[in-house]
Amino acid sequence: MSIWIEASGWWCYHNYIMKSLLVFPAQWYPTQPYLSTPYLCSYLREKNWDVTQRDFNMESYDHFLSPNSLEKIVSKMEDRQTILKSKKSFSFKEKSLMDVLATGIKFAPTIISEVNDAKQVMRTPERFFDFKAYKQADMIIKSALKLVSDAFSPSILTLSTFESGVRAEESTQRTTEFARSSDVNPFIDLYENVLLPSESWENYNLVGISIVGISQILPGLTLARMLKEKYPHLHITLGGPIFSVNSKQLMGHPEFFQEFCDSIVTFEGEEPLHRLLTTLKNGSTLKNVPNLLFYENGKIEHNKERVELRFEEMPPPTFDGLPMNLYLSPYPILPVLQSRGCYWGKCTFCTHSFIYGHRYGKQRTEQMVDELENLARKYKTKYFTFSDEAVSPHSLNDVSEEIIKRNVDIKSLALLKFEKVMDQQLFDKMKQAGFIFLMYGLESANDRVLSLIDKGTDQKTEREVLEKSHNAGIWNHSFMFFGFPTETRDEAQDTITFLETNLHSIHSFGPGV
Repeated sequence: MSIWIEASGWWCYHNYIMKSLLVFPAQWYPTQPYLSTPYLCSYLREKNWDVTQRDFNMESYDHFLSPNSLEKIVSKMEDRQTILKSKKSFSFKEKSLMDVLATGIKFAPTIISEVNDAKQVMRTPERFFDFKAYKQADMIIKSALKLVSDAFSPSILTLSTFESGVRAEESTQRTTEFARSSDVNPFIDLYENVLLPSESWENYNLVGISIVGISQILPGLTLARMLKEKYPHLHITLGGPIFSVNSKQLMGHPEFFQEFCDSIVTFEGEEPLHRLLTTLKNGSTLKNVPNLLFYENGKIEHNKERVELRFEEMPPPTFDGLPMNLYLSPYPILPVLQSRGCYWGKCTFCTHSFIYGHRYGKQRTEQMVDELENLARKYKTKYFTFSDEAVSPHSLNDVSEEIIKRNVDIKSLALLKFEKVMDQQLFDKMKQAGFIFLMYGLESANDRVLSLIDKGTDQKTEREVLEKSHNAGIWNHSFMFFGFPTETRDEAQDTITFLETNLHSIHSFGPGV
């Protein structure tokens, strides 16, 4: 609750209760919550702050994938088509866009009539596991997002990415232009007419926007800009590994703060957010807030003090306030962490260490299984994703044993690194404990490239681990990439050949991200 008091011509702002909202913006895969705001929210509530959270990513998808939204999008496509047709001559790009618009408009009525049912297929177990129904629903959803992309071309929105042709880290000016352009930015109308009216922003003091991936940058900054412009009383703070990686570059761009935010939290955000709220409530200087970048007196300040928490002392995440009924999954799936950071932490291509500042910590086994049991009970689900950078073999063994000991009925997915110590007994134990889907960072199957990456494994180990996991009845998914510096065509072919010869134990694969 806030009261404005007018005194001697000056507006004084007195806070009885500091109220905060944490937002996870588009774009992220909309099948389950992401862990950033659930952990932040839980920690701040433990410190007695009034804080809520919203998943604007899922809410964005739910809106775009609705008849009303798609009808407006088709109208925009028709307007673009009319403008193009009025031109006396076309470039090749314009002619191609005209063809795309015509095709989309032709099939739009079918897509619009089926899109709500397609979402329900994804959310209903009996229909989700009916392959014919799933395939049709998947096609309708992807086609609907293609309409959004065509209407706002050259922007592209899919289930797995948002692209615009603008690289925010390279140009603040182009980022600002995109954040203001309703011609190519589908999120402006969404925020203006749907998501912003759904909140009473005047009741909040601080809004934190969590941006963890590249595809979130432009949608997230669009939201930040609109909030800063419409609700100047709000303190807008940004956070996430994107900003930890680029903090030095931001020091030279005061216009970024003038346009988008009041502060940026780098690395772990729990304690810095707590101190930021304390500072704002007391009216003291932001220079006391660790891990913080902010603009003050014509220059950007970067507080160098780092405050990091022991992970085992963190409260478990809370998913209260998130739209668990909207995610495109047949069952509620909850992400959990057994550890923070990466126990290996040496891969030369990886920037994930910027999230936690090259630190590693893990929960006690009993505490981890307590968390699984409590979350399963509270949110009425038995499906979990271990979202660790990689769960260590030792932790996998201990957690599996504790799950089996307590007879906890759950089904889990986890991310793993190939290790020689992974034996058949481990995977048999994991399967018994409910691990049904494992994702591996294969990256390459060429030993020289693996050495360059500093992956700490080799092709022989990769093959043996996949075989053991397969023998236990677990689904194996492998991530890979091509084009690592100095990789030759023959070395890339080694990875392709490895996939071809091990398809019995590699049940699915895709590009690493």
